Amino acid sequence: MTLEPAKKQKPTPYHHGDLRTALIDASVDLVAKVGADAFTLKDASRIAGVSVAAPYRHFADKSELLHEVTERAFQLMATDMKVANKGMELGTLQSITAQGQAYLRFAAKNPALFRLMCDNHGMPRGLNVEALFQQHQAGAGSAGIIDLLDIDGPDVIPKTMAENPPNQGIACFSILLKGVAKFLDNHGLDVSETIAVATPMWSIVHGTAFLLIDQKFEHLTPTIDTNEMVATTTRYYLSGLLQEKCARKPASISS
Repeated sequence: MTLEPAKKQKPTPYHHGDLRTALIDASVDLVAKVGADAFTLKDASRIAGVSVAAPYRHFADKSELLHEVTERAFQLMATDMKVANKGMELGTLQSITAQGQAYLRFAAKNPALFRLMCDNHGMPRGLNVEALFQQHQAGAGSAGIIDLLDIDGPDVIPKTMAENPPNQGIACFSILLKGVAKFLDNHGLDVSETIAVATPMWSIVHGTAFLLIDQKFEHLTPTIDTNEMVATTTRYYLSGLLQEKCARKPASISS
């Protein structure tokens, strides 16, 4: 029996449902495992199941893709903070504490991603919350911050930040800003001081997160409960704020 020569098959074009998203997903997983320094486009392509040339259809280089990984990581952190606030009244000690503890847990679970998030890959220069508020207030008067942070809205993330944020890092930070603004408003304090009040709170939790993932507590204070530390420092800070700003006898904060 004579065998007929096999017909030469034409190459089939690769079809991916959403190549860009697939590459970002693969890169998030890869950075979480090996860190940003060891991350390569080649490995990301392999995990996504595409050719090594595929990433260049959507990203100019490794740095641009890592910027998108950073954006996705902030979205994941924001989701964790929203979940932590479920069923809580925004602007309360309980709510603000839960946000800080969620921030800490995210860093502990995703140390490599957290480090990348702090490297500002692709972050436009001059882009910051203070500038954003100033631009917004230029045409909004004294109610600018209240409007931008949507402090009467039910969602944890302000509507403006959720729908069209300048970047996901600012959108994530706006969760704390909204909580602090609502706290100030609830206690009759000046909401325009939101950034000044929120920044030290973020600094404490952010610093604690790095001490935790760098295992500094294990060497210095191995028995410390970092979740309780966040709760305690938040309570002390806000209690002191009320005492100073209200100039009255020590105030208690209900959770």
